[in-house]
Amino acid sequence: MKYVFGPVFSRRLGLSLGVDLVPHKVCSMDCLYCEVGPTTEKTLERAEYVPLSGVISELKDYLSFKPEIDYITFSGYGEPTLFSRLGELIDFLKENYSYRLALLTNASLLKRDDVLGEVKRIDVVLPSLDAGSEEVFRKLNRPVASLRLADVVEGIGRLIEETPCKVWIETLFVKGVNDSPEEVERIGELIHKLKPHKWQLNTVARPPAYGVEGLSYGELEEIARRVGYPATEIVAKGTARRKKVPISRLKEEIYEIVVRRPCPVEELCDALGALREEVEEAVEELIREGKVKEVFFGGEPYVKGISG
Repeated sequence: MKYVFGPVFSRRLGLSLGVDLVPHKVCSMDCLYCEVGPTTEKTLERAEYVPLSGVISELKDYLSFKPEIDYITFSGYGEPTLFSRLGELIDFLKENYSYRLALLTNASLLKRDDVLGEVKRIDVVLPSLDAGSEEVFRKLNRPVASLRLADVVEGIGRLIEETPCKVWIETLFVKGVNDSPEEVERIGELIHKLKPHKWQLNTVARPPAYGVEGLSYGELEEIARRVGYPATEIVAKGTARRKKVPISRLKEEIYEIVVRRPCPVEELCDALGALREEVEEAVEELIREGKVKEVFFGGEPYVKGISG
């Protein structure tokens, strides 16, 4: 499949069927920590970057098997709200299926009336808010030139106030970039002002686009304590429910996951419901075929897909 991938195990959403709505890697930002890699086309222009008909066709095929998943999630290679026919896709899914929908977004377009109108039927929106000052926003998220932190904050605020969506704001902390006491205080002020349903603290947990490091769990706990927002959650690893994957499809399934997000073998086993020996054998074949490679992050090996 070109546009639908997984399901993958998400630490925040459980078993999540991913939907890619932009090519690699079209985004409005070029975040230092991005697990997908550096942005190749930085833009705020909405367009039908992939054919809606192709996305719907793949979803129909996959969902005909009535998979047990927690969410269908718009995520993947870049910023999903750049897809100009997102509203039509959401309407199609809501009118034909009972699956919950989720959106992972950098919130760069949420202040727009058209985007806000389209996403209002999504069950859970997970916008990123990584900075409390314009200086850190530009250093960490590296947005398109015309985008300001105030635009992101305004968009998240409108989302919370004007739609029925559950909103879980994620702040991803990067060592030495947005973790100073002053910046944490600024971020905390924004969180208390916006009042999301959840504030989720995260850090660099996969090989990033650029050479940055994450915080320890204890450091995240200290940030949570200092900010004191009641609905705070530190994102932690969990265990996925097993799903049956035929061995014949295992290599394809693995590649579809790791070309979008590097994963350790253990996480692939959980997401695909396969034995460790089977996953390791499939990964070794993919390495020999030049489709994936092994990279190390935090002393742990990850399987990373080679795109193209």
